[in-house]
Parts: sequence; structure tokens; C-alpha cells
Amino acid sequence: MNQCNRIKLIIQENKLKQKQFAAELGVTESYISKLLKDPTIRLSQSLAVLIEEKYGYNAAWILNGNEPKFKQISKNKVLSELHQKALAQLEKMSNEQVKAVLAFINSLDEIEKSFSTEQDK
Repeated sequence: MNQCNRIKLIIQENKLKQKQFAAELGVTESYISKLLKDPTIRLSQSLAVLIEEKYGYNAAWILNGNEPKFKQISKNKVLSELHQKALAQLEKMSNEQVKAVLAFINSLDEIEKSFSTEQDK
């Protein structure tokens, strides 16, 4: 997979339009279009780091395809790609959004406990 394909994948996985992706990175839409079409155009390290910070993809993966695909957030090295992506999304959330996610997780724990209590009867 070349850099063009990795950038396309980032745009697809985050359900973005090229215009939106460009605006969030502070570059022109035509620059993103060129990056997606011409594999000889190399993304700068600073732009790769910005993508890493905004979307959670490892800058080395974006530039060269070096694994892991997602920035390692947790000290737990065995997290699945899905877990890593979830953690990357959490990093971008406001405190209020994180509180809402935690409330949801706690409600799932309560439901699971109620099921296990019912099965013990």
C-alpha cells in the first residue's frame, strides 16, 4: 500500500470528504487531490504528525507504511486495531463527551451485572 492509498484509507475510515480533510489540516483541497493521485508527492513529516494528532494514525505508517497503523496510546501493546482507534477517538473528545462515553460504559456494566445476577438464580 503506497502513501496515496494510506491517505485515501484515512479519509474513508473517518467518513470525510476531501474538502473537509483539507480544511481540518489547513491545506488546500487541490493539494489533497494531488496527494491522492500522485505517489511521487511526499507528505511532510509535520503534516503526517498533524494527521496523527487529529485522527490517531501513526505518522510512520502514514509516511512509510510502518506498523502499527495507529498511534500507540496505551501501555498495553496487545490492543486490537479497533481498541486503538477507539482510544484515539477518545483523545479528541471534550471532557463532556468523555463523561457521556463513561456513563454509557457504566450503564453497560450495570446491564451485564444484572444479567449475571439473573443467571445465578
